[in-house]
Parts: sequence; structure tokens; C-alpha cells
Amino acid sequence: MKLKNIEPRFLRAYNILMEKFGLFPFTYDMAKEVLKDRYENINEVLSKLVDAGLLEKTAKKEDKRKKFYKIKPLVCENMGKITKDKLINLLKEGADIIRTQVDYKVLLLFLFFKAISDKYLLKVNELKNEFKDLDEEDIYVLANEEILELYDVESKKLYVWQNVKNNPEDFINALNKIIEMNEEKLSGLDELIKRTGLPSLFENENKYIVQQLINLFSSTDFSEVSYDILGDAYEWILNYFAPTRAKEGEVYTPIEVSKLIAHLVEPKDDEVILDPACGSGSMLIEQYRFVGSKPNIVLVGQERNDVTAVLAKLNFILHGINLKDAKVFIGDSLLNPKFETFIKEIKKTEKADKVVANPPWNQDGYDENTLKNNEKYREIYKYGFTNKKSADWVWIQLINYYTEKKAGIVLDSGALFRGGKEKTIRKRFIEDDLIEAIVLLPEKIFYNTQAPGIILVLNKNKPEERKGKILFINASNEYIKHPEVKKLNKLSDENIEKIARAYKEFKDVVGFCRVVDIEEIKKNDYNLNVSLYVFPIDEGEDIDLKEVYEELNKLHN
Repeated sequence: MKLKNIEPRFLRAYNILMEKFGLFPFTYDMAKEVLKDRYENINEVLSKLVDAGLLEKTAKKEDKRKKFYKIKPLVCENMGKITKDKLINLLKEGADIIRTQVDYKVLLLFLFFKAISDKYLLKVNELKNEFKDLDEEDIYVLANEEILELYDVESKKLYVWQNVKNNPEDFINALNKIIEMNEEKLSGLDELIKRTGLPSLFENENKYIVQQLINLFSSTDFSEVSYDILGDAYEWILNYFAPTRAKEGEVYTPIEVSKLIAHLVEPKDDEVILDPACGSGSMLIEQYRFVGSKPNIVLVGQERNDVTAVLAKLNFILHGINLKDAKVFIGDSLLNPKFETFIKEIKKTEKADKVVANPPWNQDGYDENTLKNNEKYREIYKYGFTNKKSADWVWIQLINYYTEKKAGIVLDSGALFRGGKEKTIRKRFIEDDLIEAIVLLPEKIFYNTQAPGIILVLNKNKPEERKGKILFINASNEYIKHPEVKKLNKLSDENIEKIARAYKEFKDVVGFCRVVDIEEIKKNDYNLNVSLYVFPIDEGEDIDLKEVYEELNKLHN
């Protein structure tokens, strides 16, 4: 049996045996004692592991009749040319290895370190062939400039995965040295390593798991894997663990929602795209990919959680995005928008061309007294202040202030119709004709809530024919069942295309979308609830009225 075809239940048994016995020999009875609570047929388990090359069956010299088993380190067979599917399969094996015992971010760190090492060594070989007169150190210096600094000129040491994979102390030291040499690009990565507990994992009872992961990633050469595939693999890990993260309070925007927003705000070359609540950077990356191959745009993000901000930086690197063109700031955007100065250096204005965001829904604690900590709060929040219960319209105002052209914002649908102070702000946005479109999304597409959510599109340069109007798109039925997560839905490519086409055409489609004059919205007391303006057609079964009438007569008699 080849390892890639082994059932997860047998791989779990291997992990249990490795945790209990390590590399020490054990008997059938010893294995049975450890596995009996989970497995009925111990013979089958041991046989499958032997066939897979994960167990070695031997006999001691003093008693050749008694069989002993010994764990063999997990080494995955070389996968040949890596496709996206093969890489995802490898990561699934990694996810099964760590189970709930190790922070999932360790997978992200290992993917990053191994992939960058392989890319670096490939670049070294290319440079050696191109500049045959240069000595090795000069080659390394050139590779430092093109990938990341992995060669330390002072100590003349090369810090790549291949040189440190077999020594726990060297492994951690190498990562720390890489962070030191790339201080600006990788600032905060040292904190991420600490939070995952990686240094201690090499020392405690989980060290066998780390060794399995090292063996797994060592079996694969990432040097010629495209950055698109590497980026997709990184996103797969984030997506795979999103349900667990949601239970812990983390939020992940499904990739298809980010794609839809790219179709709505339509990023272009030579633009600055901002996400003031960027998370792991996925939404910004989709704007980058929408423009095309190696676009000339600048991505700017800010994230309050320092570890998540580092995940965004690694995400950019593995997507092949130069960190000169992608900056991530750490801090609370509502109180201290650190991105402002950086944008001003590029554009001579503090405003980005386009803004995209999925800010925290119904975030509490941001009333006027709190927002006063922002030096420009009177300018940014000029439409008014909300109470402490929900900062949705605080976020909308921040995004509106820093938007020069268009913005796409994911929000809770309650922001469309709640009263009080929120209604006052919403009224002023409507009267100033800032809202171009509202999309009601299907329910159950977010990992942390079953609520449907909406996308609010702001446009400060509405075409003449769209002025004084708002397009309402009811996409509540535009979904497919999620292929991997039960009880969740997903936007398909066809769903995204249908919604994007409706936005571009900006005309009525019965039961799907409708262009509404602002005067009608005023009559509805500034309520923007999508279902108030467009409701899906109920495609019920055809009914034979004559047959029903006859049946009613029979029942009556």
C-alpha cells in the first residue's frame, strides 16, 4: 500500500503508536493495549501499517518466535511534478498528522519555509548558469535580492530548509536568523512562531508530530511550483481550518466572496487598493489576481491582530507578490489608520483608489468618546456616531473617507434597516448619493455565522445614468452546497458571474435585481433591506386548479 492511499484511520493508529512507543520496539499485545479503545481488529491495523512501510516487523535473537514491531519514520514518496491537487493532498496528510494537538499555523510556517528555500536554491542554480564567472557568495547575494535574504554574508551561512531539517535547534535558529535578515518584510514572524509553540514542540511529547511534518514537506520539491499554486495551497490551509477558527472567534472571508467583490469594484493597473481590516490578506490578493498577470497595483492592509497580520505577509510572499508593493500595518484602523502616511507617499493624497473590506460585524465599543482617540475623527465620522453596540456604520464612514473611487464592504444585513443613530447616518449616505448597489448574499456561506450578510458598493463617481438610484440584487438563492463543509453553502463561478453581470448591466430582472430611485427609498423611511425592493420568484410546482377543486368537493361531501 502506498502512503498516499492509506486510510486516515490507519494513519491515526500510526500516530498513536508513535506517540506511545517512539522508535522503541513493541509487541502485538502492547499495541493492542494502546489501540483497543479505538480499533477492534488490531491485526488488520498492524498489517496495513506494515504494508504501507510505516511499521517494521522483526524478531529478537533470543526469541525468534516472538514478533516485534518498530515504527518507521513517516516519509511520503516523491510526488513528481506538483500539481495543485497533489499539493492539496500533501497538506491534507499534514492536517491529519497534526489533528488537534498542534496549531494549524505550523503548517503555514512549514509550507512557507520549505517553498521559499526551494525557490531560493532554484534561483541560485539559475544564477550560476547565467554568471559563471561569479563566485558562490556573489551568487547568494544576488539570490537574496530576488527572493528573500537566506544567506548571511557576515557568517557566510546559508539558512535553508535542507540544511537544518534534521536538527531541531538549527531549525528554529534558522527561522529566527531569516527574520533578522528580513526585518522589515517579516516583522512579527518571530511572534507567530512563539504563539504556535513551535520551539517547544521539538522538545515535548509532540516532537514526533513535528518530525513527521518535516519528513512530509521534505519529500516534495516546491522549486518549480508556480506561485499561484503555492498561494492556493496557503489559502487552502486557511480555508480548511476556518470552521475551527470561527469557533475560536477568528473570521475568514470565503474566497468566492472576495472574488465577487473584485468584480464589483473592478481594480485596475496603477491603482492603490486598501483593506483596513485585512485579516490574512485574501481579499487584497483577489483584487491583485483580478487585474491579471503581474499587475502594477499597490496593496495596502491594516490588521488589529499582530499574528494575523504576519499571516497576510506570508500570504503575499507565497502568491509571488513583491512586499514593496504590498504593505500590512498593525493597529486599529478606526482609531489609528497607520496606512494613511504610506498611501500619501505614493499618491500625494491619503485616499486609496479602491477600498475593500470585511470588517468585524456589529463590533461593540466604538461610540463618540472612543472615536475621539482618532485625531481626524470629526472629518472621518462626519455623518455621525453610533452607539457602543454596533460599529458597522463607523466602518462604512472610515472606508468612505479613504475611498477616492469605489468600495466594496461585507456587512451584517442589519446595517441596512436598524434605527436610531445608524438610521441617521444611513439617511445622509442615501441623500448624498454615495451608495451604488447592495447585494444580499445567501445564508450559510460564512464560517462564523449562518446570517446571509450583504455587500455594500460605494461609488463616488457614479455615471450620470446611475445617479439618484441604487441597484438592489437579491442573490439569496445564488449558491451551491459546499463540497467539503456540511451545512454550508458556497458561491459558484456561475453565481458570481450572474451577480457581476447584473451589477454591470444595472437594470431590472424580475425576482433577482431592481434599480430603485432614491425617492422611493425615502418613502420607505430610508430602509435599505433588499427583500423590501426585490423578492425571489417562488418557483413552486404547477397546480391543476380543476383537480384541486374536485378534490375539495369530495372532502366537503
